Amino acid sequence: MTAFAGVVSQPDLEMELADIADKDIWASKFKCLTATLEDVAGQKAILAQNHQWSDIENLPKQDQLVFETWNAIPNTYINMKKYAFGVLLIFGSTYVCEQVFSNMNYIKNKYRSRLTDDSLQACVKMKVSSYSPDVQTLCTEVQEQKSH
Repeated sequence: MTAFAGVVSQPDLEMELADIADKDIWASKFKCLTATLEDVAGQKAILAQNHQWSDIENLPKQDQLVFETWNAIPNTYINMKKYAFGVLLIFGSTYVCEQVFSNMNYIKNKYRSRLTDDSLQACVKMKVSSYSPDVQTLCTEVQEQKSH
């Protein structure tokens, strides 16, 4: 994503948009993306209705499909890509913020209101991270306490 950092040139963006609109291949790619996203959403709704939660995880990730399509566009349309990725990243970062805030509220409820900021921060980190310790290895590495 760092390759797309920087300011978008509005005149160049307008030229790129006009140019790509004339290219049937890119127009069809975005129409195909739209159809695929609608299909995935429909499949997800049917699977949820039938309580097939594990099958939902096997569906293509919608955000990944969108980013793959934008990444396929040549860098000759760099201003368009910068603008698109900038807009797309807003939604992702907002979602993450809301998810962390929701987890924080769940952790610090009326029964745990005396948590310090440091303890709350540690609990939130544990809740939102995907770290999974290897308990077997940790147990074998711990030196047993010898009796006196």
